[in-house]
Amino acid sequence: MPRKVAVSTLNASTIDILNVIRDNASLAYQNAVPTVQTATDIPKVGEVIYGTPAFANEFINALVNRIAIVRVKSATFNNPYARLKKGFIDYGETIEEIFVGITQAFTFSQEKAENRELKQYKPNVKSAFHAMNWKVLYPVSISIDQLKQAFLSNEGVTDLISKIVDAVYTAANYDEFLLFKYLIIKSVTAGKMKPIAVDGSNMNNYAVAFRGKSNMLPFMSSDYNEAGVKNTTPRERQIIMMDAEFNASFDVNVLAAAFHMEKADFMGSLFLVDAFNTFDNQRFEVIRSESDGLEEVTADELALMAKVKAILVDEDWF
Repeated sequence: MPRKVAVSTLNASTIDILNVIRDNASLAYQNAVPTVQTATDIPKVGEVIYGTPAFANEFINALVNRIAIVRVKSATFNNPYARLKKGFIDYGETIEEIFVGITQAFTFSQEKAENRELKQYKPNVKSAFHAMNWKVLYPVSISIDQLKQAFLSNEGVTDLISKIVDAVYTAANYDEFLLFKYLIIKSVTAGKMKPIAVDGSNMNNYAVAFRGKSNMLPFMSSDYNEAGVKNTTPRERQIIMMDAEFNASFDVNVLAAAFHMEKADFMGSLFLVDAFNTFDNQRFEVIRSESDGLEEVTADELALMAKVKAILVDEDWF
């Protein structure tokens, strides 16, 4: 069953890592590779490992599988957007999201009770299906030169681990960032969000607009969701996706006050976007060519997004 990976911190030194790998290695590896006592033993161990391809492969497999992969998972599952991601798929590849609307009220009447008692009142049920459309891997190659460099200092092996983790984590984090932008751009340009026009001649107008809509979302309304059902978004579930340069024009305290939040609470609900009118289509080119769930973000769509400064949504929207 899928589970959330605990945040891991790598405290072990190169000496500790080398000895742990040796302790769990094959008998041939243990016989050929000596235990590391001091930092001066590290280059000697390195000569044995990268001088024998079988030992080099065993070392790299242990290094990646036991340490690097755990660190990558820790970083990926605990990224800044974790709050906006919802759970794990235990079985299958599709999730059905169900919403049950509020029931209709009728005037109380004893005379009509007999006719109403056995009458069927069908609930207003809406459903949406979310299918898996993103399944990728991030290959990493380790060269002999990189392996040699790992044995030149006391921090060499930990530096190698950091390079492996950064190469995968940075790529995954960037792709996830683009996926969030993709959802926003496609929804806005398809008319699935309610646009609010603001007079930009005075920055205070934006703060007033933010405050007004933030005040409105906790009230029951069908105006602010694609399905047109009566729903609410309490203030604690509201999040703000905001253009980074536009955000720089505001004092954080002013924005926090606009949403009636303490500064610390507001910062937890604020997510910056580099720009709503840019998108790295080239990044998804390979994936998009084999997927029927991803489309290219067009120039016309980006032109429409140029006017978007911020988006206020329920944290469940994503």
